[in-house]
Amino acid sequence: MKVTKFPQSCIIVEKSDGGRVLVDAGSVAMDAHAFDDFGPIDAAVYTHRHPDHFDERSLEVLLERDIPVYANADVVSLIGGERATEVRDGERCEVAGFDVLPRDLPHVPMVDGAQGPPNTGFVFDGTFFHPGDGIAIDGLRVDGLALPIAGPSVSFRDAYVLAEQLGARKLVPIHYDVFIADPNLFADKAAALAEVVVLDPGESTDV
Repeated sequence: MKVTKFPQSCIIVEKSDGGRVLVDAGSVAMDAHAFDDFGPIDAAVYTHRHPDHFDERSLEVLLERDIPVYANADVVSLIGGERATEVRDGERCEVAGFDVLPRDLPHVPMVDGAQGPPNTGFVFDGTFFHPGDGIAIDGLRVDGLALPIAGPSVSFRDAYVLAEQLGARKLVPIHYDVFIADPNLFADKAAALAEVVVLDPGESTDV
């Protein structure tokens, strides 16, 4: 599959036969890009309710175009149950031709130590995982990982440990546009662990 990155945690996962899923088209991505910059979209998922992951502008276009939207119960409560499909931890679903496994994992603590909102990561075809703003999960192994490297309580060490825990062999750094971090520095530090591919907005890699 092909992964295309946009700002913050926004990515597109694409099958070789054309199915394209938009993940976390949040405020940072939508401030920098028009929706049509993403190209044709067959479905969308949101990991949690924070604006840098869930933005009303992307949702409005998705709904106007009758593009299916998937999210956890907390996000669906914002969208409206008749307008989105609720996913549940461990219950596989088909999304634009992908076999998708939703996995709940804790959102990282906020700067003040407060608990974040419910957070659901998505495994695509058993191969590539987008964890939202989560950095710890048990019982999961994947080859490819969209890896948060910065955040209210995320260090390079946290990112390294998550990649190590999942056994990921290819890492795409994400989530460094608000809490600023240098993905190239992370790539240098994690080079012995896995292949780290730093993508500029709109760039892609195969996973």
